[in-house]
Amino acid sequence: MMLTLSLSIRVLVNAEALNMAESVGNYTRHRKAPIVLSTGDGYSVVYVPAVSGESLAHSYQQLLTQIAKTRNLPVTKMDELGYYLKFSSDVIVKTWYEADLAKIISKLSQTANVDAWLSKASLADIEKAFLKASVIADVTGFLYTDRQVKRTSAIRFSYMLPTIDAVEKGGVSVVPQLHTRYAPPEPKVERAQELFYVESGSALYTFTAELIASDISRLYYSSTQDPELEKQRVERVKAAVDALTALVDGMIFGAKRSRYSPLWDVRSIVVSLSRGPIEFVVSPGYTRSYIKKTYERAVALTRVVSEEAIGIYVYNGENLEEPTVTQKSSNVSYEKCTSHTEALSKARDELIKMLGTVK
Repeated sequence: MMLTLSLSIRVLVNAEALNMAESVGNYTRHRKAPIVLSTGDGYSVVYVPAVSGESLAHSYQQLLTQIAKTRNLPVTKMDELGYYLKFSSDVIVKTWYEADLAKIISKLSQTANVDAWLSKASLADIEKAFLKASVIADVTGFLYTDRQVKRTSAIRFSYMLPTIDAVEKGGVSVVPQLHTRYAPPEPKVERAQELFYVESGSALYTFTAELIASDISRLYYSSTQDPELEKQRVERVKAAVDALTALVDGMIFGAKRSRYSPLWDVRSIVVSLSRGPIEFVVSPGYTRSYIKKTYERAVALTRVVSEEAIGIYVYNGENLEEPTVTQKSSNVSYEKCTSHTEALSKARDELIKMLGTVK
């Protein structure tokens, strides 16, 4: 059985420079991505400002690190510094993670020599050691290339893109803003005063995230689970969801926030919590009907896969189309919330209750 928390959010963001792609001379460009629009009798491609899923994921890892450390869950020194190399090779492990792993492997074997232990240890013990050293590696995955130990990330992010209705109504803008670097005349430096331009994006954005909560603390190279990881499972899942809530709540990601912190207002969100043999991911917030579509898809899916149960939590702050909720499916629940934070909080509380039922 899988436990999956999924969300899609629509958020109004003004004057942001969250994801810059390149510099050409004194001009810094905002990242752009192509999206496909229906023209009625065909389709067209439009390039719009974007924030990459990698940018969202990096900031999610920073938030998860801060929360995990506060709650006495294991994080590495590199995690704390914001460098998420995550045991990617022998050289990386020996250079940056040796101290973090030494105490753990001394409990698993008769040696504290990390390099020697890695060359002989089973894949199961390597996975176990890495997960015990870092909640970040557990939740966001890793690939240890020298022994081909791979863990797929339990958290997935889409790009953050303007909504289709915002694009069609002309509610998307990318404009270069003029800035000046100034130095006093005393140093006699040539070109002390420089002009430069930073592209600023404004739009009603949307992005989707998915957390496979049942994968957290689970071992895939071992036939038995580890008691220490099982003991931490609930707290690791709480930290993973709370980091996602913090990311949604306050735009704690992206570049140039020291002087370019955007105006951020969550307009609506749909959160789903599914329990069953498959993952259920909410409909993306591209259109104003995404809440209704999510509910209708959930009802249709549970008719086909009767083992699936889906709870949906909604905050609708922009008068979006909502479904007519009936008892078409006893496996789908629908609850309206007063804020995006309440929707995520209720989903988290229900998720914690379900954890004990999933093996």
